[in-house]
Amino acid sequence: MIRFIGLILVAASMTGCLFVVDSRESIGDQQWSRAEVDRVETGSTSAAWVRSNFGSPDRISTYDDGMEVWRYRNTSESESEIGLFLLFNINIERESAETLALEIRDGVVTDYWVEKR
Repeated sequence: MIRFIGLILVAASMTGCLFVVDSRESIGDQQWSRAEVDRVETGSTSAAWVRSNFGSPDRISTYDDGMEVWRYRNTSESESEIGLFLLFNINIERESAETLALEIRDGVVTDYWVEKR
C-alpha cells in the first residue's frame, strides 16, 4: 500500500514539470512565393513582369553602369511561452526574413537570389 501511495505521489509531482503555455506563429508581409520565383528566367523575364507579379520593390539599388537590384522581403514571427514547474516562464521569440533580390539590366532580369536572415 505504501508503494502504491508513493507511486501516485511521484506521478502527480511529474505532471507539472514542463508544459507549453502558449505558442503562436504569424506571417508578416509576404510579397513573393517560391512558385513565383521559379517562373523567373534570367535573360528573358522583363522588369514589367516582375513589377506586375511582385508589386513595387521594398528597395531599389541603382548602379553607375545602369544595373538595378530590386529587393522584395518576406517576414514571419513565432512566439512561445514555456512554463517550468509552474514557477518559471520563458518566452522564446523568433523572427525570420527572406529577401528576394533581382538584378535588372536594360529592363530584363539578369540574375536573382534569395537572402535569408
